[in-house]
Amino acid sequence: MSPVDIPDARPRWSRRQVVALCSAAVVLAGAVAAVSWAVREPVCDDQEGLVRIEGQCIGVADPNRAFDFGQDRLGGVMERIRRQNEEATADPHHVSIAVLLNLTPPAEHAIEPVTQVGHQLEGALRAQALHNADNTPKVALLPANAGDGFTHWEPAVGELLRRRQAPDRLVAVTGFGQSLTTTKDAIRRLSENQVPMVASTMTSDALRGINGLLRPAPTNSRQAEVAAARAREVLLADAGGDLGGRRPGVVVITDRNTDDDYSSDLAGKFKEKAEASDIEVLKTMTYDSRLKDVKGTFRADQPNICYASTRVFYFAGRGVHLSALVEALGDRPCEKGKELVILTGDDGPTDEQADTDEFRAGLVGVTIVQTDLAAPDLMAGYEKLMEKGGQDGERMSLKAITDFAGRKLPDYALDDAARRDDGTVLSHDAVLTALSMVMMAVDPTRQTPLDHREVLKVVYSVSGKNAVPGASGRLSYTSEGDAEGKVVPLTERTVAGTVLVDVR
Repeated sequence: MSPVDIPDARPRWSRRQVVALCSAAVVLAGAVAAVSWAVREPVCDDQEGLVRIEGQCIGVADPNRAFDFGQDRLGGVMERIRRQNEEATADPHHVSIAVLLNLTPPAEHAIEPVTQVGHQLEGALRAQALHNADNTPKVALLPANAGDGFTHWEPAVGELLRRRQAPDRLVAVTGFGQSLTTTKDAIRRLSENQVPMVASTMTSDALRGINGLLRPAPTNSRQAEVAAARAREVLLADAGGDLGGRRPGVVVITDRNTDDDYSSDLAGKFKEKAEASDIEVLKTMTYDSRLKDVKGTFRADQPNICYASTRVFYFAGRGVHLSALVEALGDRPCEKGKELVILTGDDGPTDEQADTDEFRAGLVGVTIVQTDLAAPDLMAGYEKLMEKGGQDGERMSLKAITDFAGRKLPDYALDDAARRDDGTVLSHDAVLTALSMVMMAVDPTRQTPLDHREVLKVVYSVSGKNAVPGASGRLSYTSEGDAEGKVVPLTERTVAGTVLVDVR
């Protein structure tokens, strides 16, 4: 079989079957669907790669059409991707890299709001544009939608598998978003079909060792190690520098939702690292994000938070739920002067979630300490590492930061909000990693285009001397797909704002 003669792996549904499926979904959903999707109802434009399910266009859009999946916020970035793709597909040896995300999040209470989704597309586009300006083969981006919660990953992945053949020649998939059960199912299906993957922001240690999967983000284990060290520093300072032989303690707050690996994995890893740091986990409090009113749970737990024998908490959960916790603390009955420190992982409250009167009221007397995937100000993070000197100074690249955040190719430059979003940075670095694999797989004596199997051969060669200088830090991957020794920034959010306190 030649490299471009790849069979169509997608289930072939007739237009009549699709209409019947969608009609059934609408009947079952009834009025609920109308409330859940507070965005413009998308029309899938009769594109072969899209199927309309539950009001969402699922699958892969035509790379040469600026399709926004019914999200007005995505219109601008989709048009710029279209322009890049138009230039890329003029190269007869071009290949494609997909960005598989939930492109149709609900308007409210989304784990990943549409603004963040847009930023991830912008980061991917930035990497694509910089590559195509100076390198061949040219690369097209394929935005792909697996739906809210990745519920409809199967038709999306089926379409991606079909795109391995010409004219698209898909060679890698990036994106994926959150560490959900459905996302893992999508990753396993792609792995079984030998498609290389780079998951931009997935941190769960449960994803380690999946064949063909690389992860540029610092793992939950790495983040928990940094958070535990910071917790000990705070507790030691509270004790005046002398614990007197006592084991200081923290309370862990985590999600009971078994469909979201992020929370349980993060909680487990923090408890392990706390024990290693000689910190006692005094209690584990839980909430269930599958229930609509998590804020009600947090209000009921106000006394348990206020009268805990520590002021230091570790929140192992999503930022949207941490913002609900902070809002619930606005009228907490704590003793006067007790200030709370809440440590958490990379999925902290977004600027939009934090921009409410309730959140600001709850944040009075609270400090949120977050382990980020990338420093909000990359130059500030670089300077902090340089101050440490030695090998630490080699863990970030000034050129990579300048390429990412600079004004080269102004039509594809990033605005301030996008530059400060670690999702933008990691999406850029994920595509950058995939592009590095493409360039390593190129055989200058070969007369036919690359295919995904040739790229798969070099996935684990992105290490050591072949490490990628990413905007978020040096990307050298282990044989299990983790970015080793990855930089972890620490930020603190108070009512006065958010500041970068360290890079470790």
